[in-house]
Amino acid sequence: MAAKNVHIPVGGYDYTQLKGSYTFGPQRKVSGTAIARYGGFYEGTLHELSWKSRVKFSPQFYAEPTLSWNRVDVPWGKGSNNLASSRLTYTISPRVFASALVRYQSRSDSISTNARFRWEYRPGSELFIVYSDGRTTLTRGMPDLQNRSVVVKITRLFQL
Repeated sequence: MAAKNVHIPVGGYDYTQLKGSYTFGPQRKVSGTAIARYGGFYEGTLHELSWKSRVKFSPQFYAEPTLSWNRVDVPWGKGSNNLASSRLTYTISPRVFASALVRYQSRSDSISTNARFRWEYRPGSELFIVYSDGRTTLTRGMPDLQNRSVVVKITRLFQL
């Protein structure tokens, strides 16, 4: 599925696209890549604009926002597939960090959250705690919960 309610039939397709991008230097507090793409797409056309970046608040804390706008126009319909997300990461020490990713996708009308804590309690041995949930944005008010999970993983390196 290329966009909401646009289904591409199975088969072989040839197309050509033109892509341009510009990357801002990683030495800056705000860096990233801007991308524009246009061209053929499954016997139709694709228009895409996206921005992927990194914002450094401090050496230990940064955000990675992403915005993507995609518009497809094919014989089977027209539609868009848009994405907005951001990852926040806080490094407590070289062996401990916490991060969270929140993303919205228009094609599936969903918001997903993933939060992760990692602790390397000794070299090669780690503890992970991960929280994830998925919500639909098709209802009014607070998005309805569709799934939720908590995973705890611990690894231990044994050296002989």
